[in-house]
Amino acid sequence: MQELIFGLIGGTALLMYGVDKMGDGLEKASGRMMKKILAVLTGNVWSAFFVGTFLTALVQSSTAITVLTVGFVNAGLMKLPQAIGIIYGANIGTTITAQLMAFSFHFKLTDIALPILGFGFALSYFARRDFTRHLGDALMGFGMMFLGLKILNSGVPFMRDSETLKFFFTHYASIPLVGIALGALATALVHSSSATVGLVMVLGIAGLLDIKTAILIMLGDNIGTCITAQLASITGNIHARRTAWAHTIYNIFGVVVVALFLPWFIDIVLSFTNYLQPGANISAQIANSHTIFNILSAVVFLPLSKYYVKFLETVIRGKDARSPKSLDKLLLDTPVAAIKAAQSEIVRAAEIARDMVASVMDGLYNNDTHKFARVAKDEETLNKLQRDITSYTVDLSKRPMLETQSVMIPALINSINHLERVGDHAESLVDQSKVKMDHNLQFSDVAVRDLKELEASIIEMFNKSIIAVQEYNPVAVREVYELEEKVDAISANLVEGHIKRLEAGNCTVEAGVIFIDIVNYLERIADHVYKFSKEISVDFVEQKKVV
Repeated sequence: MQELIFGLIGGTALLMYGVDKMGDGLEKASGRMMKKILAVLTGNVWSAFFVGTFLTALVQSSTAITVLTVGFVNAGLMKLPQAIGIIYGANIGTTITAQLMAFSFHFKLTDIALPILGFGFALSYFARRDFTRHLGDALMGFGMMFLGLKILNSGVPFMRDSETLKFFFTHYASIPLVGIALGALATALVHSSSATVGLVMVLGIAGLLDIKTAILIMLGDNIGTCITAQLASITGNIHARRTAWAHTIYNIFGVVVVALFLPWFIDIVLSFTNYLQPGANISAQIANSHTIFNILSAVVFLPLSKYYVKFLETVIRGKDARSPKSLDKLLLDTPVAAIKAAQSEIVRAAEIARDMVASVMDGLYNNDTHKFARVAKDEETLNKLQRDITSYTVDLSKRPMLETQSVMIPALINSINHLERVGDHAESLVDQSKVKMDHNLQFSDVAVRDLKELEASIIEMFNKSIIAVQEYNPVAVREVYELEEKVDAISANLVEGHIKRLEAGNCTVEAGVIFIDIVNYLERIADHVYKFSKEISVDFVEQKKVV
């Protein structure tokens, strides 16, 4: 009995760690590809479905892909219909791990677990390239997974002789609600449906589970795997919550339908397995039930996705769906997603800073103090964004990540600092504008025209900078630089022209001083916009070149 207990503990730990290490290694090895695919994903639900299937099959973690999807929707980088398509595909892609486990039982691949583990270690230890090292980690995960299965499988004779286990699985786990709850609880605890399915296979081979009970636990796995996505959405916006609930309702609906027609579903699984894999054991039947369930669910939901989205938007409502909060702590373990979330918030900060400049200048031209109240409110928002983004990126810097990702940390922090300085200068413009109004100072039509020309160039700089960040566009970065040079030239000409007007007596000294101060603040704003653009856009462009 002691050998059985220790084998169960150690084998389960190796299985769970192996699945996790395999997924982590594959995710890091393919992280750049994942980023590129998700960055350009703008298609319909069908293309998102195939992307979700491919990426999950690649990284072997539906949880990672689903959490990533929730984070991207929360960051405004992906729409709900696309996210739903990815979820459909992710559920299918993750069944590959179960098929690998069944394959290993059938062909005794568990016997070569140690050589695979050793080869993976050699790759990881001696590799010079990150890709090869991460591939070695993934192979080590494979080896650990197979070794864990082998250890668990060695306890089969003891399990067969255990009357307690037989009684529990025969009299309790075979009850539909209990079996489903057992699978959901186990998967929620270990955060891996693949690990739970592996345990179910071992119990099936031991003769403790029949195909009906195994399928019930498998159905529960699909509910338990929704927990992580729900946790990821707790601090997210309404769109993130809808995405998490899309995953949960989708899986629960499928489980309920299959549970109601369980005898027919079992017949489909057995017929499919006997046709394609004659003589296969129960592990193949369990793996096939997992695959067939998720394929059938996708086949039913894909044509109805448009209506499913409307249903989610009607049922799941938020009190305030205005400004999305992208900085999800659960994304920190996936640097690709965390960097994009921070990038999204920085873009929002740039838009706020741009609107602050536009508001204060509009108030200046029209002597409208109401515009200044909005500037003060936006400055508070900008300051909070600076604190939140800085704290988030510092937390991210403490996590393991690729070298191309780590260089983004200072770029993100510096860029939000530049935007916060824009906010400070906008407030200084408000102060100068108030002095102008309080003393009833007037600018000539020529001066106002010149200021509007300067403002228009700065607003265009903001717009180009945002495009540069969102689209990784090096052309836009160069255009921002050219506009900054133009602003410097305009500013110099404005100051020189205004000094001449002062000397000619066409303008009062007080108005002239205010005018020159305003020009100087606008020129400083342009400097910070250019530095923001250069800081974050160039690093993103360089990062893209590497991939």
